[in-house]
Amino acid sequence: MGGACASGNVALRNAFDEIRHHDCEMMMVVGPVLQFSAMGVQSMALMGAISFTRFNDRPAEASRPFDADREGFIPAHGAGAIVLENLDHALRRNARIHAELLGVAAMADACHLPNPSMEGQARTILRLLRQTGVPPEKIDFVSGHATSTPLGDISELMAIKKVFGDHARKLKINAPKSMLGHTCWSAPLVETVASVMQLKHKKLHPSINIENLDPDVDLDVCANRAVDHEAHYILKNSFGFGGISCCSLIKRFDENEL
Repeated sequence: MGGACASGNVALRNAFDEIRHHDCEMMMVVGPVLQFSAMGVQSMALMGAISFTRFNDRPAEASRPFDADREGFIPAHGAGAIVLENLDHALRRNARIHAELLGVAAMADACHLPNPSMEGQARTILRLLRQTGVPPEKIDFVSGHATSTPLGDISELMAIKKVFGDHARKLKINAPKSMLGHTCWSAPLVETVASVMQLKHKKLHPSINIENLDPDVDLDVCANRAVDHEAHYILKNSFGFGGISCCSLIKRFDENEL
């Protein structure tokens, strides 16, 4: 499913709809490894999404979402896979249920090729909350898209503040790409798997490599520290070139609610 760097969530949305509309009971959603070509990396550098100037001698520190000295994202290899099924099917086969997917919402605003649209991102999150019927104040954890680009990180935080208002300051937000780099098409699925593990183990990973927090970052981004936190709802953001936004909402699974 094509959706640039939101592709993994776009595929998840398609699978969710297939199950919701009773076309099937179970689907596997896979985000494969993207093989970067030299031309592809160079084209992204020319667009300003990747920069290689300050951290060539410290590559492990180059991916630094929310840091004032961030230059752009760091390409990475990684794949993720999720088995998605309706509850009845999972119970019949005695599956180990890790979490509940409440919904996935997508929009495309055709704003700009590399530059993000805060308004489009906010509209996507609002659409997701309306579709799922979950009030904003219920959300307690955001797995950020946070690619380490100067424009993208701030745009995402502005969208979060626009949607959540004062509640935004109560959210825990972290940046998986600070540790993994950006696996591009597979990133939403790779990071969803990581988010569900954090939900299960009640511990949120840090956003690392923040040596000088951007003064425009005024929310809790778990800077350089893991956080003990029993989250109940995960908002997973994913945004792609060309104004594509696709966000998912995941809930802790509680057998006592059956």
